[in-house]
Amino acid sequence: MWSRIVDLLSCPICRNGLQLSAFAETRPSVSEAHRALAAARGILDADFDRYVDDGILLCSQCKTYFPVTQGLPILLPYETPTHREFASKFPTQLAGYEDYRFAHAAPVSGEQFVMNSFSSEWLDYDYDGVIWDLSYEDHEKRLLAEIGPDALQAGHRGIFLEIGCGIGLSTYFACKNMDCDAIGVDLSLAVLVATRHFRDNPFLHFIQASAFSVPLKDKIADVIYSHGVLHHTYSTETAVKSIASRCRENGWMYVWLYGSGSKGGSLARATAFVLEDAARPFIARNLESAISKAALGALAYAYLLVNGLHRAKDPTVEKYDYRKALHAARDRFTPLYAHRHDYLEVAGWFHDLGFKDIGQVDWRTMPTANQDNYRRNTGVRGCKRA
Repeated sequence: MWSRIVDLLSCPICRNGLQLSAFAETRPSVSEAHRALAAARGILDADFDRYVDDGILLCSQCKTYFPVTQGLPILLPYETPTHREFASKFPTQLAGYEDYRFAHAAPVSGEQFVMNSFSSEWLDYDYDGVIWDLSYEDHEKRLLAEIGPDALQAGHRGIFLEIGCGIGLSTYFACKNMDCDAIGVDLSLAVLVATRHFRDNPFLHFIQASAFSVPLKDKIADVIYSHGVLHHTYSTETAVKSIASRCRENGWMYVWLYGSGSKGGSLARATAFVLEDAARPFIARNLESAISKAALGALAYAYLLVNGLHRAKDPTVEKYDYRKALHAARDRFTPLYAHRHDYLEVAGWFHDLGFKDIGQVDWRTMPTANQDNYRRNTGVRGCKRA
């Protein structure tokens, strides 16, 4: 992690500020373009290129410490296997903080399932120019259309926050197009992959954290972005409320969710969603069972078939291989929850949270490979007003 991000962090338990204690740090090579941007923004100082590979973030108020491992800060309000690996690696260093301990709360409902599934799903991802069924070029175009020109202007040289960033591609594209500090938060260890891949970019920051305990100070983000994530939580509305508190006045927030309309259109589609709703809880709770693995394998072949049909209609849809099809099946069927919300419902949440200029993103502005997906689902953005 780049050390200067500490000023933006807060304890996910008590919201107090954090202090950094580095066990191992380096000074990675930073490009001249990045140095020039830092100088233009007035943040080029002696610590600009200070990178902490391993260490702890300490909360003096609740006496909790949080690991920084392989450059990734883990700011969850509970322990994971990574915490235990960290403790076994740095017993001497941690012994100096005997008044502190790891966070020990329980995950909110559904988080453990998502963390376990998505961590294994993304850890071996290759940056091969395709994400889901989109090229990187179309993925970038989609992001810019979702955010919109007003939000892009608001985020210029500011702070962009993505909730559910996965391997960090949207976070990177936001950073590239806004010359901003872009922070990607994800529950899974996909952020470890992102941390490694984008290590040489001092304006990209990744954190493992929960959407219900975002470890950042209130009102720090100029743009908040979340695509395809919050409907997998136990309460989409509560999750939206949680992340909205990090949006500053005159900042923008965009959320894309499964829509109620995605279940309609044909008897076959409606039947498929009934079966999905029945199968998902079993698969999520029994990920390692032979039945769940066989079901996901069969679903992967179904995704290959559907992908082939989509490609026949639109050649801009990228081709799945079995691995990517299995990836898509796991993404859809291993979360415990998959809520669906229409525009008026989500717009009502935005309004109650103090957002104005609320609007639904027009599906016709999306790359053609994604237009049907947007037509059936719900993308909403709004500006936070005083």
